[in-house]
Amino acid sequence: MRVLITGAGGQLGMDLVADCTTAGDEVFAYDRAGLDVSDRSQVFEAVGSVQPEAVINCAAWTAVDACETDPERAHATNGMAVRWLAEACHRSYAHLVQISTDYVFDGNLDRPYVESDTTNPQSEYGRSKLVGEQEALTLLSGAAVVRTSWVCGRNGTNMLKTVMRLARDNPQ
Repeated sequence: MRVLITGAGGQLGMDLVADCTTAGDEVFAYDRAGLDVSDRSQVFEAVGSVQPEAVINCAAWTAVDACETDPERAHATNGMAVRWLAEACHRSYAHLVQISTDYVFDGNLDRPYVESDTTNPQSEYGRSKLVGEQEALTLLSGAAVVRTSWVCGRNGTNMLKTVMRLARDNPQ
């Protein structure tokens, strides 16, 4: 399968590139320097030239606190960029997998959330990611949205690695 992965320089993107390559897929990996997903013309050029069967969008601005002070950037990167990807996928007949977050919920339920629960984001990050979900699902009937809470992979910094480092460095 021809797979285009955005955000390939990030934690999730690096692991997906490795996993898709191992599975025998023909992978076209774009990090932020190679593809600014908030630039419509760059998105159309990349998807149009690769003609992938699937696009997995791992690109996002995940600095939750920083999104509060720069909501315009958050919505450009996490919301409108997904519109550009969805439009490009529509033109190329590619399937879009949009990576999202549990921040689209308010966190008030006393049980795990399910797909059909009402969204109610409490932060600019959550609102921007919800816009991205809506853009993907509105423009592409076959798009898939994957909501995750924690990403813990081989690469990058994550909560699991931090806890393990702290436990190793400060045995009690």
